[in-house]
Amino acid sequence: MPHLSPPLRVLAHVFLAAAALTAFTAPARAQSLLAPERIALDSLTAFKPVTANWQLAASLAGDPRRDKTLTATPGSGVLVCNPGKTKETRGHLFTAWEHGDIELAFEFLMAPGSNSGVYLQSRYEVQLFDSWGKKDPTPADCGGIYQRWDAARGAGKEGYEGTAPRANASRAPGLWQTLHIVFQAPRFDPTGKKTKNARFTKVTLNGFLIHENVEVTGATRSALFENGPEAPLGPLMFQGDHGAVAIRNLAYKRFDAGAHLAVEKLGYQLHSSAFAKIGDYDSRQPTATGVPDRFSQAAVEKTGKFALVLTGSLNLTRAGEYAFTPETTSPVRLLIDNRPVITPLERGGQAGTITLTAGTHAVRLDFLHTGNNRPALDIIAEGPGLAPHSLSGSENAGPAGGRRFTTNPKKLALEPSADRVRMQRGFVPFEPKKRLYATSVGTPQGVHYAYDLETGALLRAWRGTWIDTAEMWEGRGEPQLAKPTGPTLTLTAKPTVALIDYPRAAGWPDSADALQSSQGYTLEANGQPVFLSKISDVSIRDRLAPSADGKALTRRLDFKGSLASWETQVLLAEAAVITAQPRGGWVVGDREYYIDWPAGSAHQPTLRKVGDQQLLFVRLSKSTLEAPLAYSLVW
Repeated sequence: MPHLSPPLRVLAHVFLAAAALTAFTAPARAQSLLAPERIALDSLTAFKPVTANWQLAASLAGDPRRDKTLTATPGSGVLVCNPGKTKETRGHLFTAWEHGDIELAFEFLMAPGSNSGVYLQSRYEVQLFDSWGKKDPTPADCGGIYQRWDAARGAGKEGYEGTAPRANASRAPGLWQTLHIVFQAPRFDPTGKKTKNARFTKVTLNGFLIHENVEVTGATRSALFENGPEAPLGPLMFQGDHGAVAIRNLAYKRFDAGAHLAVEKLGYQLHSSAFAKIGDYDSRQPTATGVPDRFSQAAVEKTGKFALVLTGSLNLTRAGEYAFTPETTSPVRLLIDNRPVITPLERGGQAGTITLTAGTHAVRLDFLHTGNNRPALDIIAEGPGLAPHSLSGSENAGPAGGRRFTTNPKKLALEPSADRVRMQRGFVPFEPKKRLYATSVGTPQGVHYAYDLETGALLRAWRGTWIDTAEMWEGRGEPQLAKPTGPTLTLTAKPTVALIDYPRAAGWPDSADALQSSQGYTLEANGQPVFLSKISDVSIRDRLAPSADGKALTRRLDFKGSLASWETQVLLAEAAVITAQPRGGWVVGDREYYIDWPAGSAHQPTLRKVGDQQLLFVRLSKSTLEAPLAYSLVW
């Protein structure tokens, strides 16, 4: 029997809609407003003498999903490495400049079975590897911080330390992947004695945090200086002797331990009352005044609704452009020399930049706590040579202005069952608004997805752990969010099936048609859902399940009924670029994921350009209506 009859579904939807706003406004980790330096890759001048295995290309041809050698097309913008067998064709790539503390980001693409790595200061490796589909990654897998090596430890014990990624966030070979590293170099006293180990403050692979505050006591295996001393500086190194790899969009920020920013001569005014907006309290006498021990609302013990004004002097060692970003869900304003830098929003503040001279500047922070939740605020500052830095002076602030990222929010994790598929109804975060009529599905194979019952859309898919439901239960549970806890592939919230006035249609609709309705779902014996819906006189059964090897998510749509006068079309993908794979199926986006299409299918997809987007879709016809429509997503 389908779950939830139509009257009960309506009541459930009314209840859920009343429980929370539709806008998804959960706070995100601060993003820098200051642009990084970029290596244009229009020449190889940014690197030291380059061996023959490295070349510039405009893009990749052939079939990098299956070919172990990458085929470069003429042009620039992409670095391609195809190692040979001689010393002249197996060299590593080094930057012509050196770095200490650094924030580094780039995209990479692995050939099948390939192995490479990026070495910070040519000493400390983050592994680049084709680890696609591996369930339990090790330090030798993609994103792992590689082991150190000492042959004197004895056979089988040479490798030590090393840190595996928190989850396998790697994508399939032939797809572009992103790596973002925040690295803190080792520290030395004036005599050259090391006083602090090197640290990977934060490593993110394909948007998923895989490392946080990982110390490395010395150079990892196969480093340029593996057997030499550590040092404050060293060049960036890309490994070139193990396997084919492509690299592009190299960007970095180098930080200097001598750069400094601090808030001094602090004072506060506390107004214990509810205020509609920042500044409403300026003409009133404060409830209390004093000197806080740091530039933070947490330094002034207060609960309930209040307004807090912190003042002081901002002390800078360098002139230049500075960025200030708030991390809070309460209205906040920051003034420097009476100029607005952070402007207040209903929930938080708008980050901003300002050009400042070296020396001292007057600073004022207004924080308005209007809700019943626990107040929380952090201001992240960044400037010339200065790493993102917490102005609160809290435990998140690392040495020499380098911020230690800590993410310890409350979590209530649901894990997939070992023997049956599980479902959890709840709001699903999906920009620009959370989806109110959605469910999250967890499978024993460790491949999970979120599905929008309103539009029949597959919102995202991910591997690893399943969902975090803390925001469904913590406090009053107002957000009602079920968040994925594994690395995700985000798709589209547009309806899967739509009535299209073809060829006059301007594009694919953003919302469900008036003639479309959810009919709930049925559950198979192992808990596997089959989602039911109807559009006009066509009934739809939608089943999504992992492939046997867990490397794909297979979708099957079955239709019955009679077609409307407008065309009934099924959306497979929408992206700026969709190209055919050499051996069938399509590559979606800029090599973001694959759609594998079964040979002999009764349905033939069509590719249509609408504005700057391409639509891959299937037209249903009387002759093919009741033939199953099946395909697989691979990422």
